[in-house]
Order: sequence, then structure tokens, then C-alpha cells
Amino acid sequence: ITIHQQSEKRTMSSAAPSNANDGCVGPTSQEAGKAAACAGCPNQGACSTGSFSSPAAVAAKEKEKANLHNALSEVSHVVLVLSGKGGVGKSTVSTQVAQSLSSRGYSVGLLDVDICGPSIPRMAGVLGREVHQSQSGWTPVYANPNLAVMSISFLLEEGDAAVVWRGPRKNGLIKQFLT
Repeated sequence: ITIHQQSEKRTMSSAAPSNANDGCVGPTSQEAGKAAACAGCPNQGACSTGSFSSPAAVAAKEKEKANLHNALSEVSHVVLVLSGKGGVGKSTVSTQVAQSLSSRGYSVGLLDVDICGPSIPRMAGVLGREVHQSQSGWTPVYANPNLAVMSISFLLEEGDAAVVWRGPRKNGLIKQFLT
């Protein structure tokens, strides 16, 4: 599986709820529900009372982790292409590596997590195609029999439209792509 990652400055706790404000300190922090970033957050009350660390919440988090582990159990190699700078060719390198490996008979998945400017579908020659929903989740678009491509571009009315999501919301979408 080849994963393409957009560079991004992390401003939220990785444990933050998916609908949390930017700058969220996370529900397990001593400042949870009290920090300046908590003002106006829909989770402020739950964070300040400890609801996110309840036994039910911990069990749900463990189930999510198990689902992700199960979804990736048959993946033997992961190549992560990332950079701390934009415009350096991450999408180009990701697409070329994926196409090269697939042309040699390897089964390859190319995940475009550049939510803000998805370009991999264009580079892989699958722009305009649609992802199909099934009982087991989304079925990726195949550029060739050995190359599966997944991108938010397939879910948008205009494939080259930008989606400005960061932190937990973006992470939630990536988890959904992986499972």
C-alpha cells in the first residue's frame, strides 16, 4: 500500500474528538473543557466531566483500534511519502512508485490523504470516477487491475475541489478510508 500524506502542522491533540475546535488540548488533559480553545466547542461539557475517558468511551476506542488493525492485517508493506513542505512532488512520487509496483505485478493501494488539494486521481488517470459504497465500506477505484486508488476527490461533486479539514476530522476520514 502506498500512502500519500499532505504536510500539515499539527495543532490538536490526537485524542481530540473529531468535531473539536482547532487547538483542542484533548479530553484527557487536565485543561480539558477549561482551556481557551475549548470556548464554544460542542464537546466542552463532556471533556470537563471526563465523559471521553469513561469505560464505554475507552471500549469504543479499543474497538476502533481493533477494526483498523484488522483492516490492515493483510498489508505487507507500507510506503509513506511525506514532506514538511508543500509543492515538492509528493503526489508525483507516490503515483509513480505505485504505478511502477503495480506494473510489476504487485497489488498496490494508493491512498491520497491530501484532503486540501487531491491530485492523485488526475495523475493516476482515474479523475471523474466514483467510489462505490458496499456493506463493507467504500470500494476504491482501480486504475489498473493491480492499482486501487482512494481519494476524497471521488466523493466530491467537483473532483478538484478543496476540502479544508484538519486534525481529528481529517484523521477520521483517513481511518474511514483505511477500514
